Amino acid sequence: MERTAIVQNMELTSLVSASIVQIGDTKILTPSSKALAVQRQESIYDPQEHEFDMYPMFSAPFPPFDYETIPVHTVQEVPAIHVNSLKIIGVAASSVVRVGNTDYICNEARVKHIRQFTVNPYD
Repeated sequence: MERTAIVQNMELTSLVSASIVQIGDTKILTPSSKALAVQRQESIYDPQEHEFDMYPMFSAPFPPFDYETIPVHTVQEVPAIHVNSLKIIGVAASSVVRVGNTDYICNEARVKHIRQFTVNPYD
């Protein structure tokens, strides 16, 4: 069922990396994000040094998960969603902020952290 979504006020500080803020109904949302986070002691940059295809985690399928379909019957007595105010500090890596209805959501975020030090930082 499609409904009207009414938001009086929204304050959003940060929205990054394939994230979605949507007010209203939608059928499908599939945000996806891949990130390589390289932290190193010396500022040396080589664009070919780290490519996504070098790391199997970015192409490996997710393991299957078991889910159960639960029959639901809802009655919308008021055909509108009313939200007075939203205050959101941050929405990150393939996340969704929704005011409304979505039939299907499939989010994916894959992050590889790489730390390279010339001296052991724990010594």
